[in-house]
Amino acid sequence: MFRNFFNALIVARQASAATQVMNCMSDRQLKDLGYDRSTFVAAQTAIVVAELAAKDEAAQNSVPVNANLVGAL
Repeated sequence: MFRNFFNALIVARQASAATQVMNCMSDRQLKDLGYDRSTFVAAQTAIVVAELAAKDEAAQNSVPVNANLVGAL
C-alpha cells in the first residue's frame, strides 16, 4: 500500500515536471523529439510508469539467498 502511494507521488511529480519542461520548449523542439503539446506529458508519464512497474517486477522476482545455507541441501 505504501509503495503504491509512493509511486503515485512519483508519477504526479513527474507529470508536473514534464509540464514545466514542455512550457519552456518551442513547438519546433517538441516536433524534433517526436512529440506535440498534446502528447508530451502523457508519453513521459507512460515511460515513468513502465520503469516503476519493471522495478517492482524485478523486486518481486528476486529471492534473497542466505549465504550460510548455500549448499546445505
